[in-house]
Amino acid sequence: MPRHYSHLYRELRAIDPTDYHRVIRMYEEREQEIGRLDVEEHFELTVHYVDALFETGAYREHQLMVDLVIHASIRHDIRHMPGREEHVFEQQLFRKAASAFRIGEYATAEHVLRELIRMHPGEAVYGRFLRTTLFRQQQPTLQVGRAVCIFCLLLAALAVTINLLVVQNFFPPYAPLVNWISIGIFLTGVLTLGGAYALAYYRCRREATHFRAAQANKRRADSL
Repeated sequence: MPRHYSHLYRELRAIDPTDYHRVIRMYEEREQEIGRLDVEEHFELTVHYVDALFETGAYREHQLMVDLVIHASIRHDIRHMPGREEHVFEQQLFRKAASAFRIGEYATAEHVLRELIRMHPGEAVYGRFLRTTLFRQQQPTLQVGRAVCIFCLLLAALAVTINLLVVQNFFPPYAPLVNWISIGIFLTGVLTLGGAYALAYYRCRREATHFRAAQANKRRADSL
């Protein structure tokens, strides 16, 4: 039998789904009425609202609302929405990770991405996003590299200044040596910075790759 849709549902679904600000405004204005709709209508309208929050960059508000959608999809076993091919539960999980990443909640993003990889270890985009998220958490290593680089640049600048003002005027035979020392200090700083980024990238790539491989192996073992 064809399903009967409420007037409120039809009215709100008639809004252009890409008119995100209007979707948000109408949902918030009529939130109490929407809450009295049946499960499927309430769920669909809430998903469109949550998606609009994400698309407009309201990531903190999105973090507050997306969990309601995720839990509702599990509780009521809602896997798909009309007009959408993707699995609604996984799409909302991925967007939860993305919005957490945008507001700097990298631990939350990492946790969600690991859960997605456990479900689909072969999905390359989850692995790449996990690697990026892990990289953002390598700040101690990167900060050391930046600090050493800045110190070396300042020290090199000081050596150049001393060479120009003192050594070349009073100790000319040592001028080439001081010049090479300043170049060496400069290169040390640059190489240290590059090494810090390379080390951080290597750690993240190794962790993400090993985690995906472990989950893929576990999935194959479970299927045997």
